[in-house]
Amino acid sequence: MPAFSEERGEEEEKVGGSADGFLGWGQQTSTNKQETHIELAFSCKGLRDMDVLSKSDPQVVLYMKNVEDVWKETGRTEKASNDLNPVFVQPIQIVYKFEERQDIRMRVFDLDDQGQSIGMADFLGELELPVGQIVAARTLTKKLDHPRFKDCGTISITATEVGGHHEIACLKFEGMGLDKKDFFGKSDPFYELGKQNPDGTFTTVYRSETIEGTLCPRWRQHEINVKRLCSGKADQPILFSCYDHDDDGTHDFIGYFITTLAHLRDRANASTTVFDLINPKKAKKKKDYTNSGQVKMAECRVEKTYSFLDYIMGGLQLNCTIAIDFTGSNGDPQTPRSLHYIGAPEGNHYQQTWQAIGQIIQDYDTDKLFPAFGFGAALPPHGQVSFEFALNG
Repeated sequence: MPAFSEERGEEEEKVGGSADGFLGWGQQTSTNKQETHIELAFSCKGLRDMDVLSKSDPQVVLYMKNVEDVWKETGRTEKASNDLNPVFVQPIQIVYKFEERQDIRMRVFDLDDQGQSIGMADFLGELELPVGQIVAARTLTKKLDHPRFKDCGTISITATEVGGHHEIACLKFEGMGLDKKDFFGKSDPFYELGKQNPDGTFTTVYRSETIEGTLCPRWRQHEINVKRLCSGKADQPILFSCYDHDDDGTHDFIGYFITTLAHLRDRANASTTVFDLINPKKAKKKKDYTNSGQVKMAECRVEKTYSFLDYIMGGLQLNCTIAIDFTGSNGDPQTPRSLHYIGAPEGNHYQQTWQAIGQIIQDYDTDKLFPAFGFGAALPPHGQVSFEFALNG
């Protein structure tokens, strides 16, 4: 049974989370952008045999460029013994950033001994390409390159998002006949949902809004990630705790019940699903104690949500169309201050923008052709101003 006190102060509460805008006490917030992780799995075919009395023992080593544009090792597969067509079991996990061009290099080595360094191993071949190509294809097969040999076999890379799509629980609760906790008025109830920890305790993952002056509150519907609510396990216990809000932070405990997402979901279509709120201290003192009010489940839905990568790996194509402003507002293209200046070695602002965007978008576009149009230019032969024309005529 969870431990409760009649008054709840901040010092009694575990670090909670946030959901639907409500912060748990003691929550540490972060401004870091949520990262997307993918796993890269590898297999090879037709590798060169570099051993005399046996076959090669290949291993894939993955490198990525860091912010200094230097190649750094990111991970390795296991070594496959005596195999020229290995299917590696150990994937390599990386952070995927759609908005950046992420170049990776895969190098395959023949390791004769388990403790042999890469520098002493035979080099079997390599492949260099952007991560976006792998993600867009989901599984990509390319020939390995080698400075000395022409036919070195192929390498196949499969990308899988870590986590993938998520389930969201849409929940709505209503209170009925809650205990009156305020001397001069009714209670100001709110509730919390707690996720069970491995040691059996509960951590607050959601706190509702407070409904003032009522013993029959109708809290608004909220959404919470199922993984956050119950670690993605529908049969894992969920703690529902109800309190009377006090401005000084010593919220009065009304009662609790324990349920599971599976039970809530199974009872979603029932006419009434009601839980008794139990206050253990009151239950010990009163022989005829029944409950400290009841909570009705007004709604419970579990919906799947999909990530950006789910759509990309499902075949979504990204297309880019370019439009260029040729009006006089850009200035004389012969002067360096003009956006159309044609004398800059690094290209003008328009060219730099095309390159930055095109390098990323092209990996998700099958034909890799970008329609380009202009507007606001006087076109030959008659010098008539056009507000929509193809750059290639």
